[in-house]
Order: sequence, then C-alpha cells, then structure tokens
Amino acid sequence: MSLYRFYVEGCSDASYKIYISGKDYNHIKNVLRLRPGEEIIISDGTSRDYHCKIADFTEDESVAAEIIDITDNATELPAEITLFQGMPKADKFEHIIQKTVELGVHEIYPVMMKRCVVKMDTNGNDNKKEAKKLQRFNSIAEAAAKQSQRGIIPEVKNFISFKEALTLAGDMDVILVPYESAEGMDYARGIIEDIRKLCDSDSKVCDHKPRVAVFIGPEGGFAPEEIESATEKGGKIISLGNRILRTETAGPTVMSILGFMLDR
Repeated sequence: MSLYRFYVEGCSDASYKIYISGKDYNHIKNVLRLRPGEEIIISDGTSRDYHCKIADFTEDESVAAEIIDITDNATELPAEITLFQGMPKADKFEHIIQKTVELGVHEIYPVMMKRCVVKMDTNGNDNKKEAKKLQRFNSIAEAAAKQSQRGIIPEVKNFISFKEALTLAGDMDVILVPYESAEGMDYARGIIEDIRKLCDSDSKVCDHKPRVAVFIGPEGGFAPEEIESATEKGGKIISLGNRILRTETAGPTVMSILGFMLDR
C-alpha cells in the first residue's frame, strides 16, 4: 500500500522536521487517524518527495514529521502541458480536471469561447462566485494529484477569454488544437513525434522543460474564426481520429497520448 501524500510549501528549507497544519492536520489526526511512528510522504510542490515519520501532534495543531529520506519525484512529464479548456458545464469540467491531473497536466485554464453553453464573466465583475468555483476546482486538482502521486499540484487558473488564452499560448513552444475537421492522423503523429524530440533535445541542453499548450473546444466545438485565430498564432490543428469526441473526453485523450509518447 502506498503512503499517504501531503503537500507543504516551503518545506525544501527543512533539514530535520516538517510541520503540517491547516486542514491536513485534521485530516491526518481525525480522519485518517494516523499516529506517531507512522510514515507519510510530503511533497514541496517542486517534484521533490520527503519520506517522513510522524513524530507528534503539537499544541498549536500541527503535525511534526521527521524526515527519513529525500528523493526526486519521477511522476512529472518531461514537458509542461497547459490545458486551455473551453468551459463546459461544471460537472464535466470537474471530470476533466480530475482526469487530466491524473494524466500529468501542468496547469488548467477555463476559457470562455464563442460556443460555450456556460457563460462566465472574465472581467472580474463576479469575483465571489468565481472564487468559490475556483476553490472547488483546485480542491479536485489537489485530490487527484495526491491519488496519482504527483510531485506538484496543478493549478486551475482564473477564467479567461479565448483571446487571452491565445496570448498566453503564444509564449509556449507548441500549440495543439484538436479539431474534427483537421488533417489525417499522419500529420498528428508527426507533430507528437516533434514534441517528443523537443523534450529529448531540451533535456540535454537546458534546465527548463518544453511548454505545450492544448486547446479543447466546449460542448459546441470551436467556432471557425477561433480555429483561424489559433492557426495565425502558430497552432497545430490536429485530428484525434475519425470519431467525434465529447469535450470531457478530448482533453484526457490528448493527455494520454502525450503521456504515452513523452514519459521516460
């Protein structure tokens, strides 16, 4: 059985003990009912794992964990993949978050596109409602990261417009846009192979990982002008096969393909 995993920011400075507080304190003590002497994994959110043993529960409601060993987390992909997801209904988006985090996504942006069924304000006029949704979305991401033993917790970002998404993607190395009217699979396979080669070459010459943007349309799909704008930005319009996929299927499908091709 794998050890329970928790995330603590800034624990890379710890030399002997790491302290866990907040909601994880209650979860460890009162839900999981772990006791001193039991072992856990603590991640610092930068792909480093701390194998620890619970020492005690402090009076200020912290879990004191003694460091046994420090290792590099090997679950992260050699590319940082950002998902720009056309905003679907909330239950579908929660499914997308859970599955793409399990499959290795680096970060997720909910994007308002022309054919979105759900309408969200991207101008910051409904901050309380938006903040509540983002809190839930990020809780789902954290749970999925723990379950899949991720070294980081992928963040679900604020709602943005399609134009803003293209601007952000413009700074990335590759932009993938799965589209039902795209060219055949040979073109798509060639693009994925180019990404694999980019990961291999970058790992030898520099410290940063290649950054890949993945755009997924909402329930209604992309509008033609959105495909045109993505193409002008350098987007690779690719096919995922001869079948039309639901929006909640497309993102995890791309992540599965990239994970299979890029994982070492």
